[in-house]
Amino acid sequence: MSNIAIYVEKFLPASQAFIVNQCSAFRKHRAQFLAGQRVTSAHTKSVDFPVHEIRGSATMRAGELLLKIPQIAIPRLFPAIRNADIIHAHFGKNGYVIGPLARAAGKPLVTTFHGFDATYRGDPKKPGGFNQVRFFAQGRRSMAGWDSWNIAVSDFIRDQLIALGFPPERVFRHHIGIDLGLFKIEPRQRVKGRVVSIARFVEYKGHRYMIDALSKVAAAGTPVELVMVGQGPLKVEMEALARRALPSVTIHENLSQPEIRNLLASAELYLHGSVTLDNGHAEAFGLANLEAEAVGTPVVAFRSGGVGEAIEEGKTGYLVEERDVAGMASAVGRLLNDQALWTAFSARAPHMVAERFDLRRQTGTLEDYYSSVIDEFASRGRT
Repeated sequence: MSNIAIYVEKFLPASQAFIVNQCSAFRKHRAQFLAGQRVTSAHTKSVDFPVHEIRGSATMRAGELLLKIPQIAIPRLFPAIRNADIIHAHFGKNGYVIGPLARAAGKPLVTTFHGFDATYRGDPKKPGGFNQVRFFAQGRRSMAGWDSWNIAVSDFIRDQLIALGFPPERVFRHHIGIDLGLFKIEPRQRVKGRVVSIARFVEYKGHRYMIDALSKVAAAGTPVELVMVGQGPLKVEMEALARRALPSVTIHENLSQPEIRNLLASAELYLHGSVTLDNGHAEAFGLANLEAEAVGTPVVAFRSGGVGEAIEEGKTGYLVEERDVAGMASAVGRLLNDQALWTAFSARAPHMVAERFDLRRQTGTLEDYYSSVIDEFASRGRT
């Protein structure tokens, strides 16, 4: 079995639970994490992967500062890198940071681009953070010319990377997939009118459009209960807006994967409001849509970014044009009020997810990709 060093800035925010899920599905490779620091979240409490916390080691911390500022790489300071057969960085900025270390260690580097890192076209200084600014100013252009490998989480993100100059043959589109052992259809009582949204409270997630749409549905006489899960800078503002506009609102900040499954399975509908911002940022894919569909909960979403890749339109959910509040309200009302239609969507959704997004099958594809990268990298050393 080959050793995979997974590099992340933090291990691991709730919004990145998919990384742990993916590593848990490995069968031919062993995962260990190199992380700047550990953070507490519901889904990582029982994780048993080795985690090398950089901030917990004076030696690694010194090595990190050298790597992040003057970009001086000293592999011997990082045991996880020394023992790895391949380094996998999640998020483009992390790939840019760890790249010099991978080269100095003579290890192949794979970077997964998850969205903002590929779509952002705004002022490089606005995202903040020294290396983030450097990444958006010059890092992506540099990475496009590196002798490394890249993964896009959707066809939409692959197109974005190619537009940035990444060679098409070095961008592998890979949908992450859903754990069907956890997210599966079971006989459950649905809560009448319950609509769930799981998203960080940030502008591009479009909470204000979802709230406006649901207020129209409620005003037309359809019972609506909105449950939102997430954290973020707009949480207080969006919660206040929702409570003014809707009869029933619940907020959860941090739920475990089983708790998310149970919540989704209790809902009649999953709502996804992501929109494209002026700076180009758009939703890469939308794993929560798949989690909802896997438990038989239909989806209504804006046709934004890569969202449509996770929905079988007219069969597992509806897609409406971005910011079309009236269109979203109409689609929500249709599904909440037409039992035969809802039943048909609910029955098809889990089958679609199983056919196209089974985590074990998708992870097997990723592991095959790892093996091909390791073999290609090794063959260069023999020539």
